Amino acid sequence: MEDSYPKGIFQECHTAILFMIISCLSIAVMGVFVKVASVTIPPSEILFFRFFIGLLFTLPLIFRDKSFSFRVTQPAYFALRNIAGLLSMLLMFYSLKYLSVSTSVILMNTSSFFVPLFIFLIFREKTDPGVIFFTLSGFIGVYIVSLSPQKEISVFYMLVGLSAAALAALAYIGINQLSKHHSPLQIVFWFYLMCSIILPVVSGYQWVVPSWQELGLLVMVGLSGLIFQLFIARALKNKNITVVTPFIFTGVIFATVLDWLIWSDTPAPQFWLGATVIIASVSMLALRKSKQTAGGN
Repeated sequence: MEDSYPKGIFQECHTAILFMIISCLSIAVMGVFVKVASVTIPPSEILFFRFFIGLLFTLPLIFRDKSFSFRVTQPAYFALRNIAGLLSMLLMFYSLKYLSVSTSVILMNTSSFFVPLFIFLIFREKTDPGVIFFTLSGFIGVYIVSLSPQKEISVFYMLVGLSAAALAALAYIGINQLSKHHSPLQIVFWFYLMCSIILPVVSGYQWVVPSWQELGLLVMVGLSGLIFQLFIARALKNKNITVVTPFIFTGVIFATVLDWLIWSDTPAPQFWLGATVIIASVSMLALRKSKQTAGGN
């Protein structure tokens, strides 16, 4: 079977899968550092370091990119992307203090289910019945996860995690519109810059002077978040997106292993069943989207 396809396509897919696995590992590791740091550091301060370290790493890229422009031509979509993205990550970091890393990771993967709803509400685009079906099946998966008897599964904090996913969906829509006229570096730079300015202003009263150990945790949050950003962007560049999407499940596996190693948390069967339904639904949504894109071309 492999002989019927060009060798380059398989190599490209394998590379994209590797990038996806690295990105999933890095987001799980970031979740661990966030959860540990949140014991003594406010979520808003942790998030500031996440953005500020990312901003420091983007500056050399800007100086090397001669085509980079600071000009903004779609301020409304920049506002949507930046505000929704900031609120999403604040809620995610807040929920991580009370949920297991694996639960938080699986909830963030539900952002794909909110995108069709928001596209309909904002652009009045018709939604394919298949998309509606897999979106509903994804939320059924979330419900199954909520049935887990684990003591750390709280309905309230699960709703916080779902709200983070919904806001992330709004941010994705903003990114999609901005990418038509702006480079990824422009979009990331303005997001990191705005968040690095706003967070100290709105949460300065909560600021805690970190110890050297806490500072190390905050730096690791920033670095692991940056690694995630770099590798997820490269993974999703692959044209065969449906081949890559199922490997999002590796993030749940990594997070579960880390939960077990650090906090001795072992997910119940309901968690795995719900997680499987969610990732399968995400994969089917990606498959339908790729078919629609191919049909449009």
